[in-house]
Amino acid sequence: MGDVLVSGGGQSQQENKVSTSVVAAPDRNTLALDRTVLANERTYQAWLRTGLAAMATGLGAAKFLQGVMPSWVLVVVSTVLMVFSMVAYLQASWRYSHLHLRMAHLDIDAMSVLMARIISYILTGCSLLALGGLLITVWL
Repeated sequence: MGDVLVSGGGQSQQENKVSTSVVAAPDRNTLALDRTVLANERTYQAWLRTGLAAMATGLGAAKFLQGVMPSWVLVVVSTVLMVFSMVAYLQASWRYSHLHLRMAHLDIDAMSVLMARIISYILTGCSLLALGGLLITVWL
């Protein structure tokens, strides 16, 4: 806003310049949009974590429960967990893009839909490869 000059009373003839600028607080709509964007990104990350946990559990069950359970049970459990992880990755991408498209007309900073889809498709491919490798090792 303005500058106020304060004389240093007793100091040599120097004047200290003190700035009294006021920083405007963001309005309520901007804060609400920021919270919505952050909530959408947290939801996307939660779906990815769920998919990673399912994939790791499926691989771990197949690896560490061999000899404890029948092999057909391990194959079924691991397959279900791997398929669930793929569904979680694709659901993450769909949910993120669905809400992001509703906010596309607004001027907000958020991760692009393309990046969310690429990440989800790469993780889906990893789960598919892990499932294929698991099935090949069991059946051969």
